[in-house]
Amino acid sequence: MKPVYIALIPLVSAHGYVQQIGFGTNLVDTWNPYKDPQKNPPVNKITRIFKDNGPVTDGLFTTDAITCNIGRDGKNNVPVSAAASVAAGSTVKFMWTDWQSDHPGPILTYLADCKGKCSSFSGSTGNVWVKIDQAGYDASKAVPWASKRLPTQNSTWTVNLPSSIKPGEYVLRHEILGLQRTNKNGSLAQFYPGCHQITVTGTGTTALPVGIALPGAYQPNDKKSIFLEYRDVSASNPYTPPGGPVWGDKGWSS
Repeated sequence: MKPVYIALIPLVSAHGYVQQIGFGTNLVDTWNPYKDPQKNPPVNKITRIFKDNGPVTDGLFTTDAITCNIGRDGKNNVPVSAAASVAAGSTVKFMWTDWQSDHPGPILTYLADCKGKCSSFSGSTGNVWVKIDQAGYDASKAVPWASKRLPTQNSTWTVNLPSSIKPGEYVLRHEILGLQRTNKNGSLAQFYPGCHQITVTGTGTTALPVGIALPGAYQPNDKKSIFLEYRDVSASNPYTPPGGPVWGDKGWSS
């Protein structure tokens, strides 16, 4: 009998995480959940450690897992000691792993002021998260959903830090929300957050305003931003991302 050979077809995963961040001209490697845990001595990176490339889903997004993703060994949102230096007003490029296009939804970026060292700051309590950038559904673009535009941009998303913020240590939280299964039949939200500790330099004097709480701001009864049929969104039926308005050098904007 001749042996039977079965072709191995690579599995395509639409899950992902930020693998590098460009802070101006400085490129920083972030936490790699598949390589870094095995390194000895342990690596010291700017990213708060997370378990894998999967999402924070319905059962967890009202817990502290939503703050900075699901951690390792049952511990979520553990501060690290490293931080990347970046000037206020800099361009920040979040470089994701190869992001597939079947996760329609918004891309959101927040800042939290650590009020000192981020190594001793949690962020899982209080209205500390201030949204500095968002993109949801834009009917004027060839690819309306922000997350589905990501593959057309070499899996890279660009954000500008406010130029007026005062120097200090901050947590930069960047996130994709996948809405592909959040309709009444699926009811499965998929959040992909990541937290990166930074030291902002410059001569700014503006403190961050009061923001939102994570956990707290994302709720299971939110049928406007989280649990909805994404196919119903259009130019005449616009979409509002969760997490409130965007704050920047000119104040708050929708």
